Amino acid sequence: MIGFILVLILFVSPTLIILWSALSRVGFVWSLLWILAGSIIGGLLLAIAGAVFYGLLTAWDDRRTGPPEAGAISAGLGRTIVTLIFMVMFGWIGSGLGAFLAFNYLVHP
Repeated sequence: MIGFILVLILFVSPTLIILWSALSRVGFVWSLLWILAGSIIGGLLLAIAGAVFYGLLTAWDDRRTGPPEAGAISAGLGRTIVTLIFMVMFGWIGSGLGAFLAFNYLVHP
């Protein structure tokens, strides 16, 4: 099931859709590599932003309810899993946004 979801995310990726659109508009030129670079940079930046965002949410929740007990494995593991989910979601959005901006400003001015 996880493999199917990963393949679905890859094929429905906004980066591939934007790359296919750019290929049909400008042809096969070397400047299309800017789309992939923008996708990687945008994905990394927004993945970091997602981790920071969830870190702020947990800090706010800890301030309101108190931190989890010392040695609570489930609290740390759960927070790690949710942080990774936030990083994947924000990174996927960031890769599409980076590819879109690279296409509009670097490939097709």
